[in-house]
Amino acid sequence: MAQKRDLKSVLKLVKPKQVKFWHDEEGRFCASIEGEGVFVNVKPIRNFPIQARDRLISLLDENDNEIAILKTVHGLDPQSRDALEAELAKRYFVPVIQAIHHIEGRFGITRWFVTTDKGERVFDVRERSDVRYYPGRRVVIRDADGNLYEIPDYAQLDPYSRMLLEEAT
Repeated sequence: MAQKRDLKSVLKLVKPKQVKFWHDEEGRFCASIEGEGVFVNVKPIRNFPIQARDRLISLLDENDNEIAILKTVHGLDPQSRDALEAELAKRYFVPVIQAIHHIEGRFGITRWFVTTDKGERVFDVRERSDVRYYPGRRVVIRDADGNLYEIPDYAQLDPYSRMLLEEAT
């Protein structure tokens, strides 16, 4: 039992009620952590950006030292949650695919022509394993440059887009 407490103290896990987030007048992301203090230029990092986007978020100081790990975003006060979500959105730019228009293959690489919530995109996918299915009919695609694209629910795509997705995987 003592070993579990030691691990928790080493990890510095914090609950949402112990943390406040905001952007200061200079636009820097700040955090106040109960028992730890106030920090400026905080960098939130998702430890599991695909499987657990809203849990286990590391909070790094301006020297990239871990201050704490936020257990979950659920339970943060609305202003703190909005500030954290805005900061994470800057760090994790993941366009949402709304339609797949065409996929062409050459030399084992597929080129995808899609519409996203950020506009039209064309990207290459090297391997079928770069198209990953997750619970809830979620699909995450990693392109040849390491960028991620998301389909929150492939059942919501139009029939032609679903057909192209099935053929590509």
